[in-house]
Amino acid sequence: MDYFKQRRAYRNFKMYEASVSNGQNNLYRELLDYANDEGKLDVQFRMKNSALLSLTGLSEPGLDKARNSLVQLGLIKYVRGKKNVKPPEYRIINLYSRSAGYPTSNPTTSHKSRPTGLDKVGQPVGQGGGQPVEHKELTSTDPDLTDTDSYDDDAGVTREQVINDWTNLWGFPNGIARPEIDEWLEEFKPEVIAYAIWVAGEHQIGSNACLKYVRAIVAGWKKRNITTLEQAKKAAANHDDRMKSERKPSGYSKPRRKEVTPKWMQNGASQADSKPNSSDNQQDDMSDDDFLALMNSQEEAK
Repeated sequence: MDYFKQRRAYRNFKMYEASVSNGQNNLYRELLDYANDEGKLDVQFRMKNSALLSLTGLSEPGLDKARNSLVQLGLIKYVRGKKNVKPPEYRIINLYSRSAGYPTSNPTTSHKSRPTGLDKVGQPVGQGGGQPVEHKELTSTDPDLTDTDSYDDDAGVTREQVINDWTNLWGFPNGIARPEIDEWLEEFKPEVIAYAIWVAGEHQIGSNACLKYVRAIVAGWKKRNITTLEQAKKAAANHDDRMKSERKPSGYSKPRRKEVTPKWMQNGASQADSKPNSSDNQQDDMSDDDFLALMNSQEEAK
């Protein structure tokens, strides 16, 4: 079995055949990647439940539910194991060798043409070096020719693209960031979360603060009932304008420093007892709006 062909076929399966939840997707990807790494794409392999629980972040009931769903969807075969004796057995079912009526993209047609779903998939359509066509080439979304913003607000953004955007900026999301991203994707459309990640990247936020920064952006949108990409872009523009207006225009005088009474003085505790362990702890004590203001001011000072 070819790993990359299977990946493309699975992506098409999610787009055109069935709805796959986050938990199901995480489980399938871990099984597929493990089988590929171990050279067992075409044979049965065993994998401990404890390993899958750790890798996917699922609970035991969640793992059972996701696994049963993958079996029902025809994505994997599963044989129950014996506790403390042998792990469960899995096998990846080949998706790309079967016939499927996925719509295809014809490079000679206009972007405004709509796929009919009647064409059969032949060889995977690629761009230089056999790379797959991006998701937006496989959707029926018309490009917005009037948008002058540098962010590509293509409505064909997928959950996978959100993870790719994060990975390109700060590396693959760890066990803390990934569950939060999944939660955001349950509440917002992928293109909205992708825009939040893009905003953080534009402000040159580092990997040590990226989760806190994007979390603050998303929390602000929740408070303002912002749900669409257009609303998010307007809110970001308003925030930038507000930050600019708060900066002192004259460059010859220094801004007045605001003295803040330390918590240990306010509460009567000793300074040693209240001394933070790191700057990360100081950031965690801030409100979302204060954190965004701090990071933006640091970015401006560079």
